[in-house]
Amino acid sequence: MALLFLAIYFIACEILVQKDIMPRFLKKFHAGKLIFISLSVILTLAVISFYVKYAVVLVILSTIYFSVVISNYYLKEFQKMERGKKI
Repeated sequence: MALLFLAIYFIACEILVQKDIMPRFLKKFHAGKLIFISLSVILTLAVISFYVKYAVVLVILSTIYFSVVISNYYLKEFQKMERGKKI
């Protein structure tokens, strides 16, 4: 049952990010900063979940969300490259 909810969450994140519905500050970052912020948020939540056991779910959900955001960033950049634009 939990895997079903994670799959639904993943699909919902993918749809929202593809429709460009995400926080404005995440749209402005380049790849390096986006990866750094993602890692820092995930590691911070991991440290919190070490002390508060219920926060482990937040680590899983944030990892899924940031992976979708990063993959969408690279997808857009590769589409620009395919059209012949310089990056």
